Amino acid sequence: MKKNRPSKERKSQILSVARTFFAKNGYAETTLDAIAHKAGVTRPRVIQLFGSKLNIYKMIAETAYQDHPMDKDLINLIKKKDDMAVFEAFAAHILHHTTKKKDREIAQILMYARLKNDRFHRIHLKKKDSLMISRLSDYIRERVKEGAFRQMDYRTIIYAYQAMITNLVIYKNILNEMEFVTIEQLSRDCARIFLEGLKCGAPQKKSNSDK
Repeated sequence: MKKNRPSKERKSQILSVARTFFAKNGYAETTLDAIAHKAGVTRPRVIQLFGSKLNIYKMIAETAYQDHPMDKDLINLIKKKDDMAVFEAFAAHILHHTTKKKDREIAQILMYARLKNDRFHRIHLKKKDSLMISRLSDYIRERVKEGAFRQMDYRTIIYAYQAMITNLVIYKNILNEMEFVTIEQLSRDCARIFLEGLKCGAPQKKSNSDK
């Protein structure tokens, strides 16, 4: 058993251990006994500090990515209506901030949570994503109204771009299968690919399947 530590330090240690377990095994397969053993404390001590496994899970969700809010990277670009810069910065922020172990683990937990539609996903969206995604949604909705983007539901655009970047996090930062490209170049390419399909221009030719 490890020596006694201040409660704040011990809580931080337990959260770190739990985050790794949740990322590797998911919520259901992680036990308080495993968390306590790895952290070098007793199960009653974990319960004393957090109350339950669910409370640990919720606390990780509530504090996910709080050290690097997206607002500071996007707010000025949104005001300038620089579409390329907005989409590029959005991609770069997510890709850059999932390179460290802690943030990669949170990304992995979110993948599990989305499939299960569990509390982590819902808490994370409410605590972390709602403000910036709301602003980005308003921006995209306005650009659609202005005729800068094709006429489609702005929510489709948001979800589609998020899905694109989230999948690239898996390949780039978790599986390490995209070492051939830097995050900066990948962010530019993502923004360019997406915006070329989104921007209004000459009418697209109908494919054979549309005829």
